[in-house]
Amino acid sequence: MDYEEQIRKHLKEHGGIITAAFCRENNIPTIYLSRLTAAGVLSRVEKGIYLTKDGDFDEYYFFQYRYSKTIYSYETAMYLLGITDKIVQKMDVTVSSDYKINAAKLNINAHYVKKSMLNVGVINVKTMFGNVVRAYSYERLICDFIAHRKAMDSETYGKLLRSYVKYKNRDINELYKIAREMEMEGKVHDVLEVIYEQG
Repeated sequence: MDYEEQIRKHLKEHGGIITAAFCRENNIPTIYLSRLTAAGVLSRVEKGIYLTKDGDFDEYYFFQYRYSKTIYSYETAMYLLGITDKIVQKMDVTVSSDYKINAAKLNINAHYVKKSMLNVGVINVKTMFGNVVRAYSYERLICDFIAHRKAMDSETYGKLLRSYVKYKNRDINELYKIAREMEMEGKVHDVLEVIYEQG
């Protein structure tokens, strides 16, 4: 299979999106992206990201490709995990406290954590267009929501906790492992105990 065929195959399988990083990882000279752009097959969405005219504009994938140190969290992670179908106006992303990001300019909610806690509970999830992004797991979300209870919307907070009880893939061991790392095991235990009692 020649380079152009590899690119077209990838485009077909990934909603009409391809990145320069994918080409480099697969030893495809990026000049082929420039050639396909000149031929009108692709358009450059932003640096390193190309889209066919019928391709899906995957906001979540594009954003994280550009800001690779961000992790989707809170309500945005809930949406990506299928816990809620509510599309939030501003994306929630978590970054290390030493990472500079202009939240106001990017129209996002930026949450900051210690560097050692950034990757705790990170999983790969697919966007609605089938592209893989990084987000916090259900278990990490439970811990984050409990830790910041006062700042959370009460309806969203309640929905997250109640739905976890019914979540078929819940991993209680992983939940308490994350809670221990966040030094809040007792708090998580107490909250879940109440939720389970309520049924």
